[in-house]
Amino acid sequence: QELLAQQGGRYDAVLCAGGDGTLHHTVNAMAQAGLGLPVGYLPAGSTNDFAASAGLSEDMAEGCARIASLRETRLDLGDFCGRRFCYVAAFGMFTDVSYSTPRQAKNLLGHMAYILEGVKRLNLFQSWHARVRAAGFCMEDDFWYGSFTNTRSVGGFGFPNADKVQLDDGEFEVMLVRSPKSLAELNTLAARLVRQEFDGRDLVFLHAKELQVTFGAPVPWTLDGEFGGEVQQAQLSVLPGALRLLGAAEEK
Repeated sequence: QELLAQQGGRYDAVLCAGGDGTLHHTVNAMAQAGLGLPVGYLPAGSTNDFAASAGLSEDMAEGCARIASLRETRLDLGDFCGRRFCYVAAFGMFTDVSYSTPRQAKNLLGHMAYILEGVKRLNLFQSWHARVRAAGFCMEDDFWYGSFTNTRSVGGFGFPNADKVQLDDGEFEVMLVRSPKSLAELNTLAARLVRQEFDGRDLVFLHAKELQVTFGAPVPWTLDGEFGGEVQQAQLSVLPGALRLLGAAEEK
């Protein structure tokens, strides 16, 4: 961050290599330094959700060649209580897996390390009570999971309704999974998750420009797979076209 603040104005673009968390820190450091430069991102992490959604190449030579062309694509960023995020802000079950999984396990097992860590942390009796508001929508209940995303995959798994996700449409996607109250509800929820059937009650999927989530006590969030802090009231919004991304594949 200090280097960007001191030297950023001398360059045409900023380049980072690593996982989606590396891009997250780069984007936030640039925002704090007041830099609006294009960003080149070479994905070299365990999962690379954002890179896959944005059409970035995992081949280093090809990725460098694309970035060197300085052809940029404008994509939306998210704002979480004043912090920026590239593709996901989430609370609830499994959301701490990405930053709690030991780095040694990530290096050794890659994406499988996240799956094993998630299974280890599975607790069907845990839930988070929240009131969620968006334009024309309000719901208060106990949830297993809630997210505000701009991606076609989360944790390496395909995102519901991925064909409807656009990274530059000025809207993010809201997904809520209500906590089941009985074994029968659990079975129904599991079947709907597999079929990706959203009923607006147990499984909610909608598009929104802004989101407000209120809890009874501070709750931890993940931002792009990094720890995002604990908040009792989260204000989230879309920053249209705020990311000047280099290296994205040209749309056919």
